[in-house]
Amino acid sequence: MRYASIDIGTNTIRLLVVEKRDSCRFDFLYQKSRIARLGESFLPEKTLKPQAIQRALNILKGYKNIIDEFDCKDIFAVATSAVREAKNRDEFIDETKRQIGLNIRVIDEKEEAELTHLGIVFFLKDVVKGKKWVAFDIGGGSTEFMFSFSDELKSSFSVPLGVVKLLEGFVKNDPPTMDELREAIDYFIAEFEKFNPDKDVELVVANAGTVTTLAAIDMRLKEYSYKKTEGYRLNKSKIYDILTYMMKINSEERLKHFSILEKGREDVIVVGAYLVYRLLDFFSKEYLITTNGSLREGVVLKELCSG
Repeated sequence: MRYASIDIGTNTIRLLVVEKRDSCRFDFLYQKSRIARLGESFLPEKTLKPQAIQRALNILKGYKNIIDEFDCKDIFAVATSAVREAKNRDEFIDETKRQIGLNIRVIDEKEEAELTHLGIVFFLKDVVKGKKWVAFDIGGGSTEFMFSFSDELKSSFSVPLGVVKLLEGFVKNDPPTMDELREAIDYFIAEFEKFNPDKDVELVVANAGTVTTLAAIDMRLKEYSYKKTEGYRLNKSKIYDILTYMMKINSEERLKHFSILEKGREDVIVVGAYLVYRLLDFFSKEYLITTNGSLREGVVLKELCSG
């Protein structure tokens, strides 16, 4: 049987198509990520803008065609920060149902962290075994933190800030100035510290587009590879080198120089890179482990794995 999951985020909409083999084994048939920037100009009104909704609908229509081609038995579609917070979220959900026939489930921060954790552990079970570790998932509108031991999630929280919110709230220049980046991430860290995060971890793990893109850049990949970026050790010094170069050129030049960059990520990647760098500082670690395990994988595991 084939199944699909869709993760509708603030910046990116991600699709996964799997074929279930037995109780919890899957063949990954298709993976796709496209940037909708659904959270464009979201604050201060907390509304999804018409042009952003239309971009998302166009992407979801394309995904539905792909899902139909794979003859999937079911689709598990979830929405996170932007839709979760939007005053007009029902309008978006109803329009998606009307135009595409897609049922979207809006999940809260706790479930988002739990499902993301499932996705991470699915890929990195051997890496995190016996370790006290933290994982973070930097989104466009929020950032989830998960504190675990081995494969057990001990605690989690969500900082209601992501790269789109930080970019739009603090950055006026292209390329951004260091003062702008510092102000943005100082604000993030201050909000993050309100949750009293545990600094005493053995390992830092991170997923989502920012870190996997940085890993791909570090490896000088011309095309994105899930296999090559999975479990990659990304050094803090390399992140700083990439960030330093990116701050010398504007968004359009970044797209030309880094062929791996998807259009729509060329502006937020700088904010994201500096945030990753500062989080490694916070946890006093010189590297992190990247993974593609995420919410869309966690949704499938939750729905289809028995026991």
